[in-house]
Amino acid sequence: MKIEILPNKGFKLNSDIIHWNDDRKSVRHNLKNQHKEDDNVIELSQFFDGDTSHNIDQKRDVYKDINGTENFFFLNYDKDNLLSELELHYGIKVMIYNIKLEFEKDINICLKQLSSKGYEFKEIEQRNYLFEKLKITIADSTSIGGDGTELSYLYSGRTIEHLIEN
Repeated sequence: MKIEILPNKGFKLNSDIIHWNDDRKSVRHNLKNQHKEDDNVIELSQFFDGDTSHNIDQKRDVYKDINGTENFFFLNYDKDNLLSELELHYGIKVMIYNIKLEFEKDINICLKQLSSKGYEFKEIEQRNYLFEKLKITIADSTSIGGDGTELSYLYSGRTIEHLIEN
């Protein structure tokens, strides 16, 4: 399976273009309803004297082994069920402006490929790298609880303000 990241637009999955802000129902339909819904509320009111306005309403669909290949990714939606984020974990060929990123290859190869094309990055957490211009982060296995330096996670979103330090 192949995904092409389209910064500021969304992504292309095989031949289907999925846009940021697409309605959840239409995204599910385009992906042939091969998802598992994984919505939940992350309760934070205990830390804010019972104020439930700080709770996080997480809306996401989990995709595993679709299109006859081994893969795993999430699509996240905002409070209005509009597509806002893509999280890739494995089994997917990733392209960004003709740059091929490969899961299970050393993340330093990915960093070199992207930086050689002029895309600057900064380490926002240990072994987790933000490419602000591309609106993506990439991380190795160790940074997400595994072991090793291979590319194991890619995040893309319609906005990345929450990742940029002021």
